[in-house]
Amino acid sequence: MASPGRAGSPASGDRICASCATRSTDAANFCSQCGAALPSDPQSPRAERRYTSILFADLVGFTELAERTDAEDMRELQSEYFALCRRTIESLGGVVEKFIGDAVMAVWGATRTREDDAERAVRAALELTRAVGDYGRASGLGSLAVRIGIVTDEVAVVLGAAGEGMVTGTAVNLAARLQAAAAPATVLTDSHTRALTVDRIDFGREKLVAVKGIAEEVPAYQALRVISETGSGAAPAAEILTTLVGRDAERDVLIASFDRVVATGRPHVAVVSADAGVGKSRLVLELRDHLDYVPMAIMWHSARCLSYGDGVAYSALSSAVRSRIGAVEGESQAVAVGRLRTKLVSWASAGEADSADLDWMSERLAPLLGAGASGAPLLNSGSAGYGRDEFFAAWSLWFERMSAGENAPVVWVIEDAQWADDGLLDFVQHLQRTTPAPVLIVIVTRPELLDRRADVEAGENTTVLDLGPLDDDSIVALIAGLAPELPRDILRLLSARVGGVPLYARELLRSLVDDGLLQNTDGGLRLAPGVKADALAVAEPPASLRVLIASRLDSLDAGPRLVAQLASVLGFSFSMPALAAVSRRSARELVSDVSTLETRGIVISITDPLSSERGHYVFSHPLIRQVAYEMQSRKSRSERHLATVDFLESSLDEGSRSAAVIAQHLVDALHLQTAPSASTESAARRAVHWLLVAADSARRLGAAAAARRLYEQAIDVWPLANPAGRDADGRTVHDLEQLAREVVSTPLAS
Repeated sequence: MASPGRAGSPASGDRICASCATRSTDAANFCSQCGAALPSDPQSPRAERRYTSILFADLVGFTELAERTDAEDMRELQSEYFALCRRTIESLGGVVEKFIGDAVMAVWGATRTREDDAERAVRAALELTRAVGDYGRASGLGSLAVRIGIVTDEVAVVLGAAGEGMVTGTAVNLAARLQAAAAPATVLTDSHTRALTVDRIDFGREKLVAVKGIAEEVPAYQALRVISETGSGAAPAAEILTTLVGRDAERDVLIASFDRVVATGRPHVAVVSADAGVGKSRLVLELRDHLDYVPMAIMWHSARCLSYGDGVAYSALSSAVRSRIGAVEGESQAVAVGRLRTKLVSWASAGEADSADLDWMSERLAPLLGAGASGAPLLNSGSAGYGRDEFFAAWSLWFERMSAGENAPVVWVIEDAQWADDGLLDFVQHLQRTTPAPVLIVIVTRPELLDRRADVEAGENTTVLDLGPLDDDSIVALIAGLAPELPRDILRLLSARVGGVPLYARELLRSLVDDGLLQNTDGGLRLAPGVKADALAVAEPPASLRVLIASRLDSLDAGPRLVAQLASVLGFSFSMPALAAVSRRSARELVSDVSTLETRGIVISITDPLSSERGHYVFSHPLIRQVAYEMQSRKSRSERHLATVDFLESSLDEGSRSAAVIAQHLVDALHLQTAPSASTESAARRAVHWLLVAADSARRLGAAAAARRLYEQAIDVWPLANPAGRDADGRTVHDLEQLAREVVSTPLAS
């Protein structure tokens, strides 16, 4: 959580420079560090590129309905319809960008990427189709229906904008086309949305849709229903397809925590902390597999904390209670309470239960089961007029009665605890301190929870497992388990791409199969016919990984997040002087933000005394650097590449060693410009100069292939640098072409 005065939480009246992240006061019109114009307020618009989910919904038969309905009635109907759409969309974290007639456009991921944005969008769409139908019947208007299209892809976003124009890109047009192709009361999605949600949403068969402006028909998929409710605790299928590698010690510690609970008869908390994809849930599955062979009854519960929706404060507890009593989705609260009382009676000593005792517990457990008028679970601790202490006492007694009644230890796994409400965490600590029963509470979380609530790991009966990425041998073994047909050199190549993160490995392999580079055989995955291994090294990362990493970057405060973006322009590794030059801030001012990036595992400092880059920093994973880079607008990236060149040229040592690096920054800056500007010709001339310096150096060293590539890049840039055809020395592009031919024929090329 941001502390007061940090870049992510500016003090009242402070503003953040969108160029260098320096904090300035309202009195200033320009940034004191870089001179850029300051926004008029902290939320002033700025451009970025983001992976978002776009929803278009259209009311079917609106024109015909308007013709046969009184104008005042129609206005009221439309107002209610728009309010219904807004409530549904916003309850699932979406933003309504605009209403167009009877159509609605909404966006997930525009202001902050969440890894489940696509799932939220589909859930909202399915809920809208139901709610609009219900509204039509309840209002007496008869049959009302919406048709909806959803597309997940990269778009240009203006952060801080409100209303029309916030999001632009082909994904917007495609979502509108899919909506038009959908049947009434149905939801059509693109392939990206389906791939990101297929574990939780049931889809129909592929349907090809003709889209204006696109030559080939576009595959679309009808979303049918939610098949795995968030909070079910069900592990993705991929989690159970791999053998555990590299986590034997952590598994043993987790098992020892359970053994301690059994031996002492007291609660114990095990915190499993790691970034997304490192293997937290896989480790918990290993515990459950082990307990399947323990010769005793064990009351296992697994539930997730929700990141969205109303009344979710105690969702992980609610799910555990509901699953234990066998509550069925959609049944009335009265039926659920009946199930609860039956279970409590079965746990009573001597087979009899005191009625007053049952009433006391039932009344305080009932809010975990029921629903209010809005349909939201009554999970706030004051929902029945009792104080929190009474609720906590009853809920703790629930675990105690369960253990005694079943004569069994209890395991309660709380997944995604980084989204846990403080009230749930307070109850866990109450349960840990006061309950005389063998209860193992496994808190599965990302590190940000421990930043927010350090007391979670500070309890006396607490074990903390902090998981890092797997080592190279372990990740190679994991990939080999999924793709045993691949030769060792390809396994090593793929291992280098995933950086020790098991989820990255699985998602990368899945995307390589989807792209036709790998194929499934009876013996496992292998290279598809005609595909060379080199193609695996340059294949685009799957959307699931881009979204996951973007959500991780978006969880940072504004200052560290912008510093990560600036550093990504510098390259995979960077120095503090270079970062200071590009950000136009002093190294001292950057220390705090860089330290945050290091603490959060975004970058790693190089401390090896034998390394030539000692004192530099590297991104912890190539994909993190790539996503941080691609989140920036083309204009911002181009300007920051040019700022990097200014820094490199200002250092004679840097310049003499890094001609090719300087040239590449200039080429990248030029490629990112959508149209020539006043600075284009100057930048192009600098690019040609440094490309030729680098090419001549490579030629002298006998690196013929590199020299030719650099000459060819100079040829490509030449027209921008010299519109008249000749440079100041009278050379033409033909002279460069001759140099490129000569480098092939020279003996040094052999």
